[in-house]
Amino acid sequence: MIRSLHKVLALGLTATVPMINAFEIKGTAPQVEFHTTNPLFTPSMKAEFQTKMNTEVATAFNTTIDTARAQLAGFKQQKELAQGFANANAYSVQSATLQGFQNYSLFAVATGLMVGVQAPSTSVSYYSKIADDIQKKGDLYAGLGAGFSFANVGVNAGFLLPGLYLNAKYGAFDLDVQGFAMDFSVMGAGINYRLLEPKSLIGLVKWRGISVGSGFYMQSSKINMTVTPDTIQTDAHFRAAVLNGATGQDKADKEALLDEMGYTASKPDAAVKLSPEFNMGIDVTTMTIPVDAVTAVSLLWGMFNITGGLGFDLNFGSNEIVLKGDSKANIGSNDTTKVTFTPATVTVDGGTKNGPSFARLRAMTGLGLGLGPVKIDVPLIYYFNSGVAFGLTVAVVW
Repeated sequence: MIRSLHKVLALGLTATVPMINAFEIKGTAPQVEFHTTNPLFTPSMKAEFQTKMNTEVATAFNTTIDTARAQLAGFKQQKELAQGFANANAYSVQSATLQGFQNYSLFAVATGLMVGVQAPSTSVSYYSKIADDIQKKGDLYAGLGAGFSFANVGVNAGFLLPGLYLNAKYGAFDLDVQGFAMDFSVMGAGINYRLLEPKSLIGLVKWRGISVGSGFYMQSSKINMTVTPDTIQTDAHFRAAVLNGATGQDKADKEALLDEMGYTASKPDAAVKLSPEFNMGIDVTTMTIPVDAVTAVSLLWGMFNITGGLGFDLNFGSNEIVLKGDSKANIGSNDTTKVTFTPATVTVDGGTKNGPSFARLRAMTGLGLGLGPVKIDVPLIYYFNSGVAFGLTVAVVW
């Protein structure tokens, strides 16, 4: 049974929720509009130009849409990405952690930031390119989360039971920077018990004993980010389409009109360009029950503090990703005084739901600096496999 539990904790069970809106990219091809007053441009000539050029525009436009669907196929089912963001959200719940300063005498008040990262690779160098990979691949087991606690207040509840500690935390913030917006909140309560008493070791070294703890924390994040994949271009072969089958004077007249419109022998085509841009909205709520055991060693009367521990999190909740956006498809007009095109809008619409991994095993460490009752701690948590959380905690411990 213990071996089976270890497998569950190491691999993580998936709280799977079915996919919602199917991912769609759709739009209506633009139509050509002429502004020339050339007498050669008779009603019948105009009708022929319109038919052939609109057919060519529609072919190029539909090819562009098909290319966009192929290049953005990774956004069809974002169940991996939804779980990655849900996991990262749960990792960052450890903001303002007191893991390095348990066994305090009376109280502790901490504030701090924690960043959670879920990556498909254990390579440290990968973490710096997660955002770019999400833009390019769409669905991958990756995500980012951030948590900030205004205050995590701990109290020595030894008057109820010797060795008992209670804490409660709350935090919230919102951020909006260059295409990335986030609205976050966290709240919850924890309990710790001093399993082994602290002891002074050799010289100026003190072992802080072993503390075991648990709790219940709820964290929600609403994230909006702009996704801008590479521009897609398909040529519309206007000159070849219009001149196809033309001979004699008819061909000469059409060549003259095409030259006037800017579709010359050296520049016979128009480019249909689509620069896809859409919003990725992420709405994630996780509930976490942490279970852990931590210890620490302080040096030089507490000036330096080194933390170590093991634990696991039980996670519940859900994450919904919604993709929506309208992009303009531009048609190259070589002479806009003679020919233009009606506006064309390409719509992106899709969505996915999934939840965090149910159970994740983690190892914790941290390096702290003590200035009397004021403590500064840099915690680092590794989640098996390929998840990490790191942050900064400032506390007053008495």
